[in-house]
Amino acid sequence: MGAVALGFLIGHCLIHGLPHLPALAWLVCIVLALAVLLVGRHCAARKARDFSIATASIAALLGIVWAWGHAAARLADDLSPALEGRDLTVRGFIASLPDAKVDPQFAFDVVDAAAKVPKRLRLTWYRAPSIPQPGEQWQLTVRLKRRNGFANPGGFDYEGHLFREGFGAVGYVRDDDDNRRLQVATRRYVIARARAWIGSRIAAAVGDHPMLGVLQGLAIGDTSAMKAQQWRVFAATGTTHLMAISGLHIGMVAMLAAWAGGGIVRWRRAQPLGLTAMHGQVLAGLAAAAIYSVLAGMSVPTQRTLVMLCIYFGLRWWRRPLAIGRSLSLALLVILLLDPFATLAVGAWLSFVAVLVILMATAGRLMRAGMIASFSRVQWAVTIGLLPVLLLSFGNLSLVAPVANVLAIPAFTLLIVPGVLVGTLAAMIHPSLGALLLKLPLLLLDAGWPVLEWLAQQPLAVWHAPQPSLPIFVALVAGVLLLMLPAIWPLRLTGVLLCLPIMFYRAPTPTPGTFELTVLDVGQGLAAVVRTHSHTLVYDTGPSYQSGRSAAELAVLPFLRYRDVRSVDLLMVSHGDQDHSGGLSDLLAGLPVRALAVGPSVIKAPPGSTGCERGQQWQWDGVWFTVLHPDGPAGEQTFPESGNDASCVLLIRGRAGSALLTGDIEADAERQLLERGLPHATVVVAPHHGSDTSSSTLFVAAVRPDVTIFSTGYRNRWNFPRPDVVARWRAAGARCYDTGASGAISVVFEPQMDAANVQVREQRHTQRRYWTRQ
Repeated sequence: MGAVALGFLIGHCLIHGLPHLPALAWLVCIVLALAVLLVGRHCAARKARDFSIATASIAALLGIVWAWGHAAARLADDLSPALEGRDLTVRGFIASLPDAKVDPQFAFDVVDAAAKVPKRLRLTWYRAPSIPQPGEQWQLTVRLKRRNGFANPGGFDYEGHLFREGFGAVGYVRDDDDNRRLQVATRRYVIARARAWIGSRIAAAVGDHPMLGVLQGLAIGDTSAMKAQQWRVFAATGTTHLMAISGLHIGMVAMLAAWAGGGIVRWRRAQPLGLTAMHGQVLAGLAAAAIYSVLAGMSVPTQRTLVMLCIYFGLRWWRRPLAIGRSLSLALLVILLLDPFATLAVGAWLSFVAVLVILMATAGRLMRAGMIASFSRVQWAVTIGLLPVLLLSFGNLSLVAPVANVLAIPAFTLLIVPGVLVGTLAAMIHPSLGALLLKLPLLLLDAGWPVLEWLAQQPLAVWHAPQPSLPIFVALVAGVLLLMLPAIWPLRLTGVLLCLPIMFYRAPTPTPGTFELTVLDVGQGLAAVVRTHSHTLVYDTGPSYQSGRSAAELAVLPFLRYRDVRSVDLLMVSHGDQDHSGGLSDLLAGLPVRALAVGPSVIKAPPGSTGCERGQQWQWDGVWFTVLHPDGPAGEQTFPESGNDASCVLLIRGRAGSALLTGDIEADAERQLLERGLPHATVVVAPHHGSDTSSSTLFVAAVRPDVTIFSTGYRNRWNFPRPDVVARWRAAGARCYDTGASGAISVVFEPQMDAANVQVREQRHTQRRYWTRQ
C-alpha cells in the first residue's frame, strides 16, 4: 500500500511541476508503458523487490495520467483572451460564503452565459446594493480577465491558488440595471447556505466583537471576518493551524461524539438489533466528524482526517486491524483520487508530513513516558520535522511556536473549541442563549490574545531564511530525518551538524562594482530593489489595499527575505501617490531601514526622513548613486500642482552599465532634466508607467536605453503602457518589458555583460508552471 501511494503521489508531483502540459503523444507513450509494466508484472519472477518496484512504477504512471487528464480539462475551461475586458451577461449561483470586508467577493458557478465563459468565476461586486448569499441565483453583467496574481521571487503564487480552487477567470460585477436576483435559494447549495446561516447566528450572538472571525473560523471554517493583524499574530507565533479546522479539532469532536454514542446499548430499540457500545461509538463518532468536516469547508487537512477516521471506524465496525502506515497511505490515495490538485496546497503537505513526524517521534520507544513528556516530545518533533516544508513553502519559521503552542493547543483543544461548538449550537437555537454560552471562549481568547501578541512582537519571533541551495536543503532533510528516527546519540549529533549549514547560509550577492536591479510585480504601482555587494536600496513600496494589506507585505518583504536581505540601507519613496508609497508603513515595520528619503509630495513622512534633492550622491561597493531630480528646498515649488513631476529621479552607475529610476515624472520634469543634461542609461524604468503624458520623444532620444521596463498592472484601467509610448521606446532601440506580462523583472549588471545584449530575467518565464498566464 505504501509503494502504491508513494508512486501515485510522485506521478501527481511530476505533472504539477511542469511549465507546460505535455502533448497528447506523450500520453499515448505513457499508456503503452503502463501496458508493458502490467504485462511484465505478471510475467516476472515473484520477488518481493521486483514486485514493489513494478507496483510503484505502475502507480506513478497512473498518477501521471490521472493528474494530466484533470489538469488538461481544467485548463480547457479557462477564459479565452478574446473575452477579456468585455461586458458579459452571465447567470448562475453564488457558490461560496462572500468575503465582505470591503466589497463582497465570492465564487460564482455559471449555468448560462451569452459567451463561452468558465464554469467557475471569482467575482468582486463594488458598491453592491446588498451582500449576495450562497445558493442565490443571479443574473449579472461582469467584466472578466484571466487568472492573475503577483509573480515575484519568494512571493505567494495566488494564480496557482486560483487554479487549484477551480477558478477559470476573475473579474468584477458592472453597475448595470440588468443585475438582478433570479432565485432566493436552491437545494444545490444547502451546505453553503447552512454555513452562512450559522455564521450569521454567531454574529448576532456576539455582535462586532474583535474575535468574531476567530469564532466563525473555529465553528464553520469561515475566517473572512478575521483582521489582517490577527493573521499576522497567528503566523508569527506558529499557531495558524489552530484556525484551520484540522485533524486535532475533528478528532476531538469525533472522540467526544463516540464517547456519547457508546451509550447506545442502553436504548431499548438498539438491543433487538444487536447494536453494542462499539456500534454506537462508530455511528456517533463518524457522523459528528463528517458533519463538522462538511461545515468546515472540506479543506485538504480536513479531508485527510475524515478519510482516516472513516478507515478507523470502518475497521472497528468489522473488527479488523490495520496499521497506521497503511491507513495513512490509503487516505493519501483517496484524497488524490478525489482532489487531483491536492498537492498544490501547502496544507496538504503540512498535514501528512505532521502525521509522519508524529509517527517517527513516537514509534520504536522502549520506555513509556508520562503525558507531559510525550506531549513535549511530539511538540518538539513537529517543530523540527516540519522545518524543511515550512522553509521551502514560506521561507520562515516561528521560533516562539513551541512556547505558543504549549499554551494554545491545550486551551483551544480542551476549552475554546468545545466552548465555541456548544455556544454555536446554542446560537442556532437563539442568539441570546448563544451569547451566554460563548462568553467563556471569548473570555479565554481575550485573556490569551495579549500573550500571543507579546510573543509575536519579540525581535526573534520569526526566523526568515533565504531560499537555500540544493545541497544545503538535502543536508537539512537528512539531518531532520536523523533527529526524528529513534537512534543512538552519534547519529543525532550528525543530524544536528547536517542542520547547521542552513543557519549560516547566505544568499549570493553581486560582486563589488556591479549591481542587480529588480522591478517587482506589484500590480498598478511601482517597487524596485537595487542590490550591490553589501547594500540594498528600495525605490518605492507599491500600493496599499482596502483589506489592510499592501504590496510591501505581499511582494517587497517576501522578495527581500528570499534574497537574504536583513536590513534596507536606504528606502527612497519617489512621491506621495498611493501606488508608490502605500506600503511605506508595512516595509518600515517589516525590516530595519537605516535611512529614508522621500519626495516633496510625501506629506506624512516618518520622523527622521530626509528629502530627495538634486546633486545628492553616494557610493556603495563601487556603484555610484546620483539624485537627478527634484531641486532642493528652494525648488520644491517648481511643480506646485503635480506630485508626479516632483518625483525623485535616481541614476545608478556600475562598471557594466547604468539604470535610471524615474518615478512618475511627466513632460515638464523631463524637459527640465534634458536642460541639465541627461546621460545615457542602459536600463530605464519608464516614467509614469508608460502614460502618454510622459516619455517624450526628446527624453527617449536622450536616454537611448537598451532595456525599458514598464511597471503596470495586468489589464489596468488606464491601458498602461500606452502602445504609442512602447513604440517610441522600441524605435529608439530598446527592448521593452512589462511587469503585468512578465512578473518581476531582474537585470544583473555584470562586467562580462554585453551592453547591447542585456540579460533580463522574467519571473513568469523562469519560474513558469503550466497554469501560469502567458
